[in-house]
Amino acid sequence: MKKYEVGYSRYWHNYPIAYWVHIEKDNKPWRDSVEYSPPSPKKDYNGIYKIYKIEINGFTFVFFSIDQLEHCIEILSMKLLPATITLSEKRPGNMGPNSHWLSRLPAKVKPWSYREKAVKYLKKVREELEKQPITTPKKILGSF
Repeated sequence: MKKYEVGYSRYWHNYPIAYWVHIEKDNKPWRDSVEYSPPSPKKDYNGIYKIYKIEINGFTFVFFSIDQLEHCIEILSMKLLPATITLSEKRPGNMGPNSHWLSRLPAKVKPWSYREKAVKYLKKVREELEKQPITTPKKILGSF
């Protein structure tokens, strides 16, 4: 089954890919940083953050920014997944390869047969999200 939901949160969390996408630029610890590249998610006009939850065959991807979604698509699109040690070395900081988001994916998500379909759906969702008008949130997801 494939579906997606746009939810809302009063807080931005590093769940689970944010640390690997939004790199701090101000020599502060990641959580304390105020400047990132690419920029961190911004609150909307209601003062809340969007959360993109995309379920694909029993696994739910969660993103707080389109940049995170695009990064996920980029990595999962590779027929041979890169080693997490290689990916973690590209990012400043002390986080090792076992904490990288790719190493935390369940085994069922890693085969090419799954990823090929997942990437196709993730791209479709990204296109739909980019077309969506700004709206008032229907519900705020409190569990994030």
